[in-house]
Formats: sequence, C-alpha cells, structure tokens
Amino acid sequence: MQLAIFDIDGTLANTNPVDARCYVRAVHDELGVDLSNARWSDFTFVTDSGISVQVFERHLGRAPAAAELLRLQQRFRDLLAQAAGERPESFSEVPGASRALRRLRDDPEWAVAIATGSWRACAVVKLHAAGLDIDDIPAAFADDGLAREDILNAAQARALEVHGQTRFARVVSIGDAPWDVQAARRLGLPFIGVRAHRDAAPLDELGASHVLCDFTDFDLLRRYLAEARVPRVDG
Repeated sequence: MQLAIFDIDGTLANTNPVDARCYVRAVHDELGVDLSNARWSDFTFVTDSGISVQVFERHLGRAPAAAELLRLQQRFRDLLAQAAGERPESFSEVPGASRALRRLRDDPEWAVAIATGSWRACAVVKLHAAGLDIDDIPAAFADDGLAREDILNAAQARALEVHGQTRFARVVSIGDAPWDVQAARRLGLPFIGVRAHRDAAPLDELGASHVLCDFTDFDLLRRYLAEARVPRVDG
C-alpha cells in the first residue's frame, strides 16, 4: 500500500487569503502585535504553532504559556467562523479535491492522510466552510508539532495505524508552498505541488518535479503520484 499526504490551505482548499487575514487579526487582538507586513517565509516553522511561538519570542521576549496559545487559537478559530458566516465565498475547495480524495480512498493501492500547518480547531472550520469532509482520514495538525516535518511524520504514523501497516511502499506529499517543498526534501518524500493561483509560488522552480493546477483530472493526479520525485536540492 502507498500513502498520499495532503496539505489543506492552498492545496485542498482555497483558504490561504482568509486564513492569513484572520490570523493577523487574532494576533493583534490577543497580543497587540501587528503582523500585517509579515512574510511567512521569514519564520523558522511556517505553521500556526511555530509562527505563534516565534511571535511571542520576537515581540514579547519570552515563550508563550499554554493558556496564551489556547486563547490565540480560540480567537483565530472564532474569526474564521465569523468570516465563513459573513463571506462564505472566501472558502472553497480547489476544483476536484473532494472527488479526488474519495476516489483515492476507494483505490486499494492507496491510502490518504492529511498533514496541515493549521491548528486542528481552525482547520475544522475551514474544511467545513469549503465543503470538504476528512472525518475518516488520518490527520495531523499544528497541534502535533512546530515543524512541518513533525506533522508529516505524525500523519504517516496515524495512517500506518489506521490501515494496519508497518510501512508504506511509497509516501507522496502534496502541498502548495515553498515550505511544503522544503519539508518533503528534508524527509526524502516524493512531492507534488499544487499551484491553484497564478500568484502562487512557482514550485517547479523550487524543486518540485510535478505540479498540478487542481484535481479535476484524476488520471493525471494518479500518474503524478506514481512519477513524483523528491524535490531537487538545487530547485
């Protein structure tokens, strides 16, 4: 059996813009810190947990208490829920994503998992608003670690347990951002990029061997899963 591990924001769901807006406002509301001009690539770990810890260290000069991170997470989740109610058009699936997940899950050769840099509570809001159902899919979130590598490893471990496997013959990571390429490279995982918008990062230039615009062509996804390679070091 082989495993396909999907990111959420920008990969399965068109939620990057609303996600960023709500997170920036949550940080301002809870911490009084302005991240409106922040570049996510400047952070060591580009995950909700990793960015949040580094915001405390950079701007407040200390590590966060668990209760402080929880309050920030709750504010972020509430803002996402408010946005979903007021601007539902801000949440949509990448074309073909739901159908692709269903078809892969029905394929005896493939298992599916989710690995996202989003906190679980926030991911649930975004997925529900975008009409994506991952309830029965093994998943790992920013709650499971600061680094994307840790989250990917947690997702794979949960998929092994769910499917009663000791190892997968092949594990492919699917993501949309430079940090997804980097995490796959560090873990030695074949990688498929998703570039759903023209202004998204040119993942092939960053080392991705295969890049999709969406999931409407399932046969193409299936072929890319078989062909994808570990991102080039000189990408």
